[in-house]
Amino acid sequence: MSDGFSRATDDNGQTFVFGDRGEGPLVVLLHGFPDTPHGWGPIAGRVAAAGYRVVTPWLRGYHPATLVPGRGYGAELIAEDAVRLLDALEADAAVLVGHDWGASIVYGAANLDPGRVRAIVPIDIPHPSLITPSPRAAWAVRHFLALRLPWAERAVARNDFAYLDTLYRRWSPSWTGPERDASLARAKSCFADRRSLQAALDYYRALRPRVPASVATAPAVRGLVVGGTALLDGSLFERTAAALAPGSSALVFEGSGHWCHREQEERFGAALLAFLADLD
Repeated sequence: MSDGFSRATDDNGQTFVFGDRGEGPLVVLLHGFPDTPHGWGPIAGRVAAAGYRVVTPWLRGYHPATLVPGRGYGAELIAEDAVRLLDALEADAAVLVGHDWGASIVYGAANLDPGRVRAIVPIDIPHPSLITPSPRAAWAVRHFLALRLPWAERAVARNDFAYLDTLYRRWSPSWTGPERDASLARAKSCFADRRSLQAALDYYRALRPRVPASVATAPAVRGLVVGGTALLDGSLFERTAAALAPGSSALVFEGSGHWCHREQEERFGAALLAFLADLD
């Protein structure tokens, strides 16, 4: 495709749009909110150069071609998206790496079809079953309420998406530079299509206090759990690693924010490659 992305469709008719580079064992990198697949660029290139096939898909709804009328964004449905992606790629199995909503997806996919998920690398999201209510936790996720409101599309888009500027500053206050600015600009460009903005907010609107049993528990697969301490207690990431299969570990970046894998890109990339090599 002229935009550098490929397309594939599974047997259900669901279309996926994704970057695809390298050859070897499959590694899927799933972005979160507010972000796009472009943010994986340097990391994807490094992993591909190490001998892996790296696929960087748009989350469903973030690209207009991926919209599926009538298909919601509940926990089980977005987890199924990752499994359907493997179907569309005709891939037997993959390592799933996910940031933010991508992390939620990889937890769920590993529960739905553990035989096809070799390992997971959730970033900046501890497993929800391990989070206990606290003032700090509630403050960290206050956007969950704001983005569910009926007028959230207008609020997010106001003044050239100033709300996204606020989120980037709030969530990763120490992350600066051209890569950060490019990620923010691409998110704004993505949401300039109001269909994609609505879809991104519908992930939040689909949240329920009780998730389906099929995706509720920490999956029995090996994982590298990554997170920063600027917003959440680092012990949550360590506890998540302990709840996964033997051989799992946590990588906690003290003082880093919600984009810790971008703020500490060199260290994260080295740790990811070491984790992948150990799997092989």
